Amino acid sequence: MMSRTNQRRVASKAHALPFGVMGVVSVFVAIVLIGGCTSTPTDRDSDLEILEYSFWPQFPAEPRVQFLTSYRYSSDIETKKSALEDLLYGEDSGVLAINKPYGIEVFKGKIYVCDIRNPGVVVLDLVKQQTRIMTTRGLGGMAQPTDIAVAPDGMKYVADAVRGVVFVFDPKERHVKSFGHKGFKPVGIAVHQGNIYVCDFATQSVLVMDRNDGSIVRTIGGPGAEDGLFIRPLGIDVDDAGYVYVSDVIKCRLQRFDSNGELVSAVGQISDTAGSFVRPKHLAVDTNGIVYVADAAFDNVQMFNEQGQVLMFFGSGGTHLGAMNLPAGVCTNDDDIELFQKYVHPDFKVDQLVFVTNQFGPNKVSVYGVGELREGKTVDDIASMISDIPSGVKDEGETNPLTNDLPAPGPDEATDSVERSDEPSSP
Repeated sequence: MMSRTNQRRVASKAHALPFGVMGVVSVFVAIVLIGGCTSTPTDRDSDLEILEYSFWPQFPAEPRVQFLTSYRYSSDIETKKSALEDLLYGEDSGVLAINKPYGIEVFKGKIYVCDIRNPGVVVLDLVKQQTRIMTTRGLGGMAQPTDIAVAPDGMKYVADAVRGVVFVFDPKERHVKSFGHKGFKPVGIAVHQGNIYVCDFATQSVLVMDRNDGSIVRTIGGPGAEDGLFIRPLGIDVDDAGYVYVSDVIKCRLQRFDSNGELVSAVGQISDTAGSFVRPKHLAVDTNGIVYVADAAFDNVQMFNEQGQVLMFFGSGGTHLGAMNLPAGVCTNDDDIELFQKYVHPDFKVDQLVFVTNQFGPNKVSVYGVGELREGKTVDDIASMISDIPSGVKDEGETNPLTNDLPAPGPDEATDSVERSDEPSSP
């Protein structure tokens, strides 16, 4: 818990930080388990006492984001085995580790995690408290899933850049078909109405494909450093109105297109300032039109409105609970809030869940809640339980080694950058 001296020190830097301003603090929730095993949610849920919470932005600004919990192993969600099962099979038998997660999606209480070290998608079923692998069988099966999209009807689409295929699974998670063609290198994927939108490293474009037969409906963008074109399109999502958002990991640009594929806006550059990027990965758009972009270099997620204006960020590197370590995937969900209500501060109301994958560290899948203080509550009501951890914001005059001597690619570098990049077969 931060001392009152530290609170006054923080307040001198952050007293003018509303939701739409970038200076924020990272998240930490310390969970104390009373007389139980730390490996399963069953124990955590029954004897849970949360002593510290952390929010963004930093005290004394009103909080908008809270870290809730994280997952690393299948045992984090599964029912604890009996003592007899531990004796017969060993305490660690059957435990599945999430190794190097990338793309992520959440649907009806299930977290779908693309683990590029597993030839399949890890499914964390929070309702049934089960873990399983959604994959294919036989030759030509899944090799390195990098992203997943789930349609409202439960159909699932998994991009595999190594196989050059989009694998299709039905609502019961059975592999039913695959889409692909020669030279195809899908890395990011989204679904909207009757189409899937695929970031293709091979053509440096977004392919809009019919989600029933895989035929190409149209193409968005193409090779180039100018706005409307791509070098390495990676993150993609489509909002309810049909606008397409694409992040480019080399251009460090967030671009927005209309439903016809015409460029609407573009923001971002290689820099360490608010609204800029160094290594942007996947992105997500919530039901309110807020865009979330994970940046593996900054170890954070930036939030933008529909006009491309940066609102704030959350996350920072470190060893504390809730820390980010090479974040890659991000998705949002507002249907399963009740499953995480036990982690929410009683004075805070969550309206949106944000899930973030980290390729390293213990928090392989982290869950955050976006919301606001409950009516009648103030920051003083939660001040005594706020943790003091690294903010992720560099001090005044401090240089950032991530961006020193790192110019944006010029037009003549657009094609060459594809060959120099390590994305995404080694994301």
